Amino acid sequence: MMPKDWHILVVEDEYDSIQMVSKILQHSGIAVEIAHNGLECLEALKRGLPTLIIMDLALPLMDGWETLHHIRSNPDTRHLPVVAITAYHSVNLEEDAYRAGFNAYMPKPLETQALVKHLERIIHHS
Repeated sequence: MMPKDWHILVVEDEYDSIQMVSKILQHSGIAVEIAHNGLECLEALKRGLPTLIIMDLALPLMDGWETLHHIRSNPDTRHLPVVAITAYHSVNLEEDAYRAGFNAYMPKPLETQALVKHLERIIHHS
């Protein structure tokens, strides 16, 4: 599956991060949908399944951890690759993210040159 065929759900509440991630993805021809919190993410998943989810860990209303738990608990969505992103990087946090069931972990700021290549590896190995 080529990037132009992807549909990525970006779950992020910070305007600058939304803009940065969206522009990187759209520059590669990737369709992007935005959810501003975990509840909006779960509502978006009811309307259709994305190729991959990029989700901030610190979100209002329902954080990334709880949202991932709901995604993994649902037979219709448990297979979706979910990438954790956060500005609060630590080795322990990265380990916790993988243990919780995230497919990948990326500290902010994201590496713009490598982002799409990294997502491609995740999508092809999921």
